[in-house]
Amino acid sequence: MTSREWRYFWLRFGLVSVALVFLARLFFVQIVEHGKYVREANAMRIKQYELLAKRGEVYFMDGDDKVSPAILNERTWTIFVDPSFIIKNAGTNGVKKKEVVQEKLTEVLGDSLIVKWDKVWENEDNMYVEIAKQIDYDTVVKIKELGLKGVGRKETSRRVYPNGTMAAQLLGFMNAEGTASGVEGALDKRLTGTNGMLKTVTDVNEIPISIGNDNIEVPAQNGENIVLTIDENIQRKVDGILERVVKNYNGGIAAASAIVMQPTTGKVWAMSNYPTYNPEQYWKEKDANVYVNRVTETPYEPASVCKPFTYAAAIDTGKLNPDSTYVNTGSTVVGDRTIKNAYSTADVLGTLTFRKALDYSLNTGSVEVLRRMGDGNITKSARKTLYNYYHDIFGLGERTGIELFEAKGTIISPEDTEGNAVRYANMTFGQGLNPTMIQVAAGFSSLINGGDYYTPTVIAGTYDNGALKPAEAKLPVRRTVTKATSTEMRRMLEEVRGQNGGKNDPAGYSIGVKTGTAETLDANGRYTSNKTIAGALGFGGSKADGALPEYVVMIRLDGNKLLWGAIDAIPVFTEISNFMLEYLRIAPQI
Repeated sequence: MTSREWRYFWLRFGLVSVALVFLARLFFVQIVEHGKYVREANAMRIKQYELLAKRGEVYFMDGDDKVSPAILNERTWTIFVDPSFIIKNAGTNGVKKKEVVQEKLTEVLGDSLIVKWDKVWENEDNMYVEIAKQIDYDTVVKIKELGLKGVGRKETSRRVYPNGTMAAQLLGFMNAEGTASGVEGALDKRLTGTNGMLKTVTDVNEIPISIGNDNIEVPAQNGENIVLTIDENIQRKVDGILERVVKNYNGGIAAASAIVMQPTTGKVWAMSNYPTYNPEQYWKEKDANVYVNRVTETPYEPASVCKPFTYAAAIDTGKLNPDSTYVNTGSTVVGDRTIKNAYSTADVLGTLTFRKALDYSLNTGSVEVLRRMGDGNITKSARKTLYNYYHDIFGLGERTGIELFEAKGTIISPEDTEGNAVRYANMTFGQGLNPTMIQVAAGFSSLINGGDYYTPTVIAGTYDNGALKPAEAKLPVRRTVTKATSTEMRRMLEEVRGQNGGKNDPAGYSIGVKTGTAETLDANGRYTSNKTIAGALGFGGSKADGALPEYVVMIRLDGNKLLWGAIDAIPVFTEISNFMLEYLRIAPQI
C-alpha cells in the first residue's frame, strides 16, 4: 500500500478503536453498572423526609361542657450543622468556612448553644451535629438569612403550660431526654402519636414535587388530645387555698395535698400539692420531691380518717350496733402495749355509745370495735375480717387503676408474723398501714355513696375539631358495703361534723367528716408527736331525702411541728367544702 493508503488505514483503525472503546464504556455504564447509577441518580433527586407526629395536647374541664388548655404545643426548631461539608469547603482569603459559620451562629444563638464548638469540629467525617434546640421562629429566620451552607434546621415543638404552676405535679413535664412525669409520662403512649415518612422526587432546590411513581407517603398519626376530669375552677381554688395555708404557717407545714372527687362516678375534680413548681422551668428546682404527686405516689399513715372503714366493717358484718356501749377508761391494753386516747379527749370517760366514740375519735373505741368483730377478743378471725375490708373491699394498699403513676402502699396481712393483734389494734385508727390518699379517698367514696366502688379517673375524654368526645362512663367495679351500712355511716359522719367544725357550714346541707392526727417515725424508727400529719376526709351534698353526697374532699398536711386534724386540717376542709356547695349550685333544704 502506498503511504497515503497506510495513513487512511491507520486513521480508520483509530476511529474504529475509539468507537469500540465508547461502545464498550456505554455497555458497561448502561448494562453492567446500570443499577449503581440509577441508585446514585435517585439519591440526588429522591429525598426521604420524616413526617413528625404532633404530640397530643391536654385540657382541663371548665364547668360541665367547656374545656380550657392545660398543656399546649409551641412550634420550635432544632438547629444542626454538617461538619464534614463545612470543613471540606474553605472560604476565601485563607479563612476556613467553619470559622465563619461558628462566628455567625454564635452571634445569633448565644446562650442557646447546647454543645461546645470544639466538639462539633472534632470529627471531620461527622455529617450531623445538633447545636441548639427549641429555637423560636424569629431566630430561625435570622439563621436562614445568613445563607450558611452546611447549616440546617428541623421543625420540632415544645410544651407550654398556660396556667403556670397550677396542677403541676398532676400534669408533669418532659425533660430533655424525653423522660416524663405526671400526665405527660403516664399517658405518654396516647399523647405521642406515630411519625410518618415522605419519600419523594425533588426539584433542583430540593423542594418535593407531587409527580412520579417513586413518591411514597405514610402520613403521621398525631397523638390524642386528652381532656382531664380536672375542673380548672376547682383546681385553681384548691391550689390557692393550700398555698395560702402553708405560707401562713411560716414553715410549720412542710407540705400540703388535697383531692376533690365526685363519689358517684370516681371522677377527680382537683388534685393539688404544695410546694409546687413551674413545669416550663422544672430544671430550676433543687429538690426533686417537689415533682412528686403526693396524692397518688406517696403512701403514709393517715390516722383516724381510717376509723370509718373500721366501723363500717363491723356494722356491715353485723358485729356492731352503733348505739351499743363500751366502758372508756382512756386507755386499753393490747398484748404488751397500752393504747391511749388523744390528750384532747382525756376527760371523755365512762360508758359511751360507739357513736360517741367516733364523734370524739377515741382510739379505745375503734380497738373495741375490732374486739367485737372477734366476739370480745382481737382474734385472727377479727384481723382477717378487718384486712378483708381494708384491703380487698376498700382497696387500701393496692393500686386503684387511676390513669396516673401511683404507689401500691402496704397493708400487713394477718397471715404475716407482723400482722399481730397490736398492729391491727393500731390499724383501726389508721396507724401501722401505708395507703395513698387516692386509695383512701376512693374507698371512702364507696363507703358514703351507697356502697359502689368506682375506679378513680382523671380522663374525661378527647378533644378533636373543637369538640369534646366524652369517655365511656365507668361502671362500679364492686360492692363494698350495703346501702344500709352506707346510710348509717353517712349519719354517723354527719354527727362527727357537728362535733368538728359544723358551725361553719351553711344551713340546709348534708356534711360529714372525719379528722386524723398521725404520729410520724423519727430517725430511730419510733413514733413521735413532734411532727405529725394532720388530715381531714369528708363529703357534702344535698340534704334532700335519698340524695347521695356530691363531692368528697381529702386533706393532708405534713407538719414540721405538732399539727392536729381537728384544728389545722378542718379549716382547710371547710373552706373547700363551702366553695363546692356554691360552685356545684347545690340547693339547701331548709
